Amino acid sequence: MHPFKFIAIGLMTLLSSSCQLISPIFVDYNGVRMDVARWIDNQQLLSMQQKRSLAQLSKAQQKLYRIEQIPQDHKLAIATQNQIALHCARLHLTENKIDQLQSIVFGQNRKQEVLQHYDQQFPQVKLAGSAIQCE
Repeated sequence: MHPFKFIAIGLMTLLSSSCQLISPIFVDYNGVRMDVARWIDNQQLLSMQQKRSLAQLSKAQQKLYRIEQIPQDHKLAIATQNQIALHCARLHLTENKIDQLQSIVFGQNRKQEVLQHYDQQFPQVKLAGSAIQCE
């Protein structure tokens, strides 16, 4: 029975490490900062759909990093993209996981400032169901 246990453990180890290698194939990290993409990819207990939702949210929220410099005529498009990404993320992720991502994207010390500025200076967008497209 011992050889069977060793073979089973070996196969489990091989399968779990191979999933980590193919993860980037199923999640499009194009447009996601490298440090954020690494963090998302290292979330081993998340499904591929959850990782895709985090990547989509990251792409949208990274645009808010220099929020003070965003021109007025870009705010509606950025707000719409952000609302769609937040909606999709909330379908698949906990608020805690979204909060963790925002802490990485904005930095823990600047997160509240950026989100408060976003709430005050960006238009509140009401999304139509047909406008929402999750990755």
